[in-house]
Amino acid sequence: MARLKHVVIVVPGIGGSVLRGPDGRVVWGGGLSSTARSLAWPKRLDLAAPLEPVGLLPSISVVGPLAVPGYDRLLCLIKNAFDHVRVDVAAPGAPRDPRADVVLFPYDFRRGVKAAAERLAVEVRDRLGPSGDAARRVIVVGHSLGGLVARYWLGPMGGAAYCRALITVGTPHRGAPKALAWLMNGVKVGALPFRRATATLRDWPAAFDLLPFYPVVRGPDGTTSFPNELEWADAAWAKRADEARRMHEEIEASWDGFADLPPRAVPEVGAIFARGHTTFGRAELSPTGLTFAKADAEWMPNAGWLGDGTVPACSAIPLDLDERRTAWQAVGERHLPMASTSAIVESLRNFSGDSLRPTRGDAPERPWLGLDLDETVTAGQPFLVSAKLLGAEPTDDTVVEARIKEPGGGPAAKIRCVFADGTWSATVPPRPAGVYEVSVTAALGSGTGQIRVSDVVGVVEGEHE
Repeated sequence: MARLKHVVIVVPGIGGSVLRGPDGRVVWGGGLSSTARSLAWPKRLDLAAPLEPVGLLPSISVVGPLAVPGYDRLLCLIKNAFDHVRVDVAAPGAPRDPRADVVLFPYDFRRGVKAAAERLAVEVRDRLGPSGDAARRVIVVGHSLGGLVARYWLGPMGGAAYCRALITVGTPHRGAPKALAWLMNGVKVGALPFRRATATLRDWPAAFDLLPFYPVVRGPDGTTSFPNELEWADAAWAKRADEARRMHEEIEASWDGFADLPPRAVPEVGAIFARGHTTFGRAELSPTGLTFAKADAEWMPNAGWLGDGTVPACSAIPLDLDERRTAWQAVGERHLPMASTSAIVESLRNFSGDSLRPTRGDAPERPWLGLDLDETVTAGQPFLVSAKLLGAEPTDDTVVEARIKEPGGGPAAKIRCVFADGTWSATVPPRPAGVYEVSVTAALGSGTGQIRVSDVVGVVEGEHE
């Protein structure tokens, strides 16, 4: 196996870092129960509370109404693909391993893109030296919000000289309507409101940094608008929405300026994204407020592509790559499982050789399943899982089955999916609170094998007083 030629820095998404309080106790990421308690009591995660990032979450988890990413599987894939991989964690104040091949970069995700980018700049400069080590320039793998952190460091903060390449994975380059839904309408699971979790998220600049940076809202007269153009209920929220838009504008302006630089002075960029999974993509404004739909904004490019379940496909490609489809790489995974997609390792292999693979594409190379599954559902209520076959036509002998794996292991429950109107669906009987792995497998018949898609779903109870 090859060695990694460049230092790989993994920048996680929102909620993907372990945060520790001044007393040494882990406030976020130290176990589902303690993290859920922190989310339920906003003072523990208030911005006034000094928290220190000390690691990355190991696996996908569901904390109250929120699903959060994990990164152990990605690390395992990298270790299996390359020789003698040394891993270091960029925790503040911790000694650095100067020979590290992979650096896990936790950050205080509450504080948003700019604050994290400032820490990233210091971390890379201290590892490579003030002038940068050209032979060991970094490759940044940014998942979700982590991709925006990396883009801000590379662009407005001038980090491009230290970077060989940036791989964004499910990054909302133009924001995500789900963030607008949570900020405007509150965090809900079905019809069940989570008021304390809503109060917590509304305090975080990061939640505003994820607001859509495109005209996602359509009014009764058909005109469209950006989130910062809405009438916010709170003046402080309106100010943060404006600040978030300026952050996106700074990124775009600085990356547009790269066009005047020689190619070798600009990091190569690859965007890994997904399409075909139902995703909140638009909002309708009425006298009663905003209504969000799991449908594309047809006034935006690539209508019909949907997204990864969290980030619409129209947002997952940075504008500077609009005309460079060889830098796109579509995969079949949804947003959280995408953090450990094998496509990341394929890109790292290319950088350990001569260059990127010459062709990528705007669709996965093989047929895949587009999944419709809520990240969280209410305990004691049945829920629906649906899937569409994409990239191939079903045949009469195509069989689709859903499997639900119980917490703590044991055999998975199997449910045969019913086909109607181009979609296979199954109703999952009520489940007690817990985190379940849900997978859908399609047997296409005629010896063509199986296609599988999976994600986790959190079955949650309401907030306790």
